[in-house]
Amino acid sequence: MKIIPVLDILNQTIVRGIAGQRETYQPIQSGLTHSSQPLDIAQALQDEFGFSEFYVADLDAILQQRLNLQMYQCLLDAGFTFLLDCGLHFAGDSQPLSKMKGITIVAGLETLESPQELKQLVQNWGAASTVFSLDLKQGKPVRNSSSDNPYAAIDDPLEIAELSLQQGVNQMILLDLANVGTGQGTGTEALCRTLRSHHPDLRLITGGGIHSIDDLQTQAEQGADAVLVASALHDGRLGRDAVLSLS
Repeated sequence: MKIIPVLDILNQTIVRGIAGQRETYQPIQSGLTHSSQPLDIAQALQDEFGFSEFYVADLDAILQQRLNLQMYQCLLDAGFTFLLDCGLHFAGDSQPLSKMKGITIVAGLETLESPQELKQLVQNWGAASTVFSLDLKQGKPVRNSSSDNPYAAIDDPLEIAELSLQQGVNQMILLDLANVGTGQGTGTEALCRTLRSHHPDLRLITGGGIHSIDDLQTQAEQGADAVLVASALHDGRLGRDAVLSLS
């Protein structure tokens, strides 16, 4: 079981995400550092737990199409690598990132224009550096509503997952935004279990709502290879010993 700490960036600051209600997100208050600056938070997480790989949700890019390129480079220069969701609509939107070594691109269902754009991303970046994020809210897909987007006509998350696998991805994030920061579990356990049984070689990443080590063990039992975690690391609910025991 791999733990991947989350950096939610809004207004170039790390914020605490709760239930996908982005208009209410506030700068994070961490027990690891008084700072809410991305590099400081990343360094604090590394110092405490040894993390060097992160999941970065750039909400400035997702909401306003404003890539924090300088911030990405600062994290890379400090020796960190990360999965990056920067609100890609088209495969070509990732071009400014193409020379940044250490980034794995995340194609989020929330913003992606079509499965064809996902296929092009896989061709451009390679399957090892592309992750599809199956974005949900209370179990329902969160999609780009463009009339030309085949995803917009599909209500079954499993069907969306299968269509995305046909585009060449072999890594997938299952994320229900309604559970983020709530400490009530991911809400994607059944979906994770089904996908694991159908696709044994698929790398599955879950997250959102992790409260304790028991939640992490539950995710592993359902078939998750890695789990995204944020609040529990900063609040002390997951301490160093617990994290190291699962690594």
